[in-house]
Amino acid sequence: MSNVGFVFTVALLAGTLWLAATRFRLRLENNWPLLYYVGAVVHLQSYPGVLNPYVVYVAVICALLLRFEFMNERLVALVRLVEVACLLHMGWAIFGAVWKEFR
Repeated sequence: MSNVGFVFTVALLAGTLWLAATRFRLRLENNWPLLYYVGAVVHLQSYPGVLNPYVVYVAVICALLLRFEFMNERLVALVRLVEVACLLHMGWAIFGAVWKEFR
């Protein structure tokens, strides 16, 4: 991984931790999660093998559902829970990639 790739990966890790920590407090109409997922998909395409594509795309679908659909409170809570679980998995995978660069 190049220096630019390493910085991009660390920035994606910081964004993942931020989004996982604040997802239950953010308004559903917020566009920052969608911007984060654009970066996650770009990272997925640029550095294959770091992130599981199925997990990333499930998280993207959850974010799109939360942003553009009108659901009841229980379904919103379930979709947020699935998204946070995906974010935790992505954060662990990105942390493993960053840790591997330091060894």
